[in-house]
Amino acid sequence: MLFDDKLSDIIRTLERDGVLLHATDTIWGLACSSLSKPGIDKIYRLKNRDISKPLLMLVDSLDMLKKYVPHIHPRIETLLHFHKKPLTVVYPKVTKLPKYSLARNGSAAIRITSDPYTNHIIRLLGCPLMSTSANISNEQIAHTFSEVSPEIIENVDFVSKHRKGEKLNGNPSVMIEYNEIGEINFLRL
Repeated sequence: MLFDDKLSDIIRTLERDGVLLHATDTIWGLACSSLSKPGIDKIYRLKNRDISKPLLMLVDSLDMLKKYVPHIHPRIETLLHFHKKPLTVVYPKVTKLPKYSLARNGSAAIRITSDPYTNHIIRLLGCPLMSTSANISNEQIAHTFSEVSPEIIENVDFVSKHRKGEKLNGNPSVMIEYNEIGEINFLRL
């Protein structure tokens, strides 16, 4: 696949605790390796985000998700298989990732991304990306690169060229959580 960026440079940046500014399958976002505490801390500083608000994770496939979530309720797995729009699910128990990547209660909000560019980065990195919108907390989300705050652009470690001239038509993903019997609660529509 051809992309506007040299992906090896992005992977090197992420492996060295860097933060990536890139177009996601929804909006412009910030990302770092889920194994990078310095990267996660930097995202919180860049956004001026309250540390009590966990970031979400991006995985490239259901197979990768199952590597970190030991039990996915069958209703949720069916929903993930057939749902066409971006969907973030809060999983109550996540394993094989450091505690600093998870919410205080050990849960994690995870989305299987449909964006080929982001999926390729995740596959090359070999672990989920921590992700959030590329905006200062409580400011407007960025649908175009020009809407990203100059303060963020100047302080990330890699600015992606991929889809830089496009307007992304997405909104932040729908976010749900579920209980032990598979009942769904919508956290964000």
